[in-house]
Amino acid sequence: MTSKILIVDDEPDILELVQTRLEMAGYETVTAENGEEALKSFFADRPDLALIDLEMPGMDGFELCERIRQMSDVPILFLTAFGSETHRVKGLQVGADDYIVKPFSKNELVARVEANLRRASMPSIQRDEQIYADPVLTIDHSAHLVTVRGNEISLSPLEYRLLTALLKHPGQVLSHTQLLNLAWGPNSAETSTDSVRLYISYIRGKIEEDPKNPRLVETVREFGYRYVRPLGNTERAAA
Repeated sequence: MTSKILIVDDEPDILELVQTRLEMAGYETVTAENGEEALKSFFADRPDLALIDLEMPGMDGFELCERIRQMSDVPILFLTAFGSETHRVKGLQVGADDYIVKPFSKNELVARVEANLRRASMPSIQRDEQIYADPVLTIDHSAHLVTVRGNEISLSPLEYRLLTALLKHPGQVLSHTQLLNLAWGPNSAETSTDSVRLYISYIRGKIEEDPKNPRLVETVREFGYRYVRPLGNTERAAA
């Protein structure tokens, strides 16, 4: 089934360019030139992914992203001329999944759209699911058995809960407060974000090939952490 992409940009030339490139890649597209029009299109067309310009008159990309997040968890990518850390962090805080900085190549645009659609299609771990598996990590929840690259590892109960919390939201940034709530529990007396950092370092030491340069548990500065689901050989070739 063809994925439908909502493209929002107040510059007609950019709008047409992005639409043409995505349609050539086989996607169905709908377009909007401002935030208000985009919300109407989102309700009417139910896209699978949204590409949103950051700087628009009236409702800007940040506000539009927040409005969409109130009703949907579809992937949201910002199209922006601003690549600063401040903009990236704010975007993550309002619910964006990725950034594409202008000017961008056709290949980058299509690759980022494909990658985010692929992540969105990966089922999150449900409580009644017994097995989680990706190309690096496998967890048998019924046995609390964890293997990394085929080798069994030992996790403390807290490490296990923290890692599972990240795995339940692949690609999504979780704040220190969210991780405290998910791993330590909402009624825990533990409130220090330093505890999250400490246990993240323990987990990295057990699952990363190079804990000093983590590829699985990624730090998003000034906000939190996310689990980056590794690609298999076939997926790497396609990307």
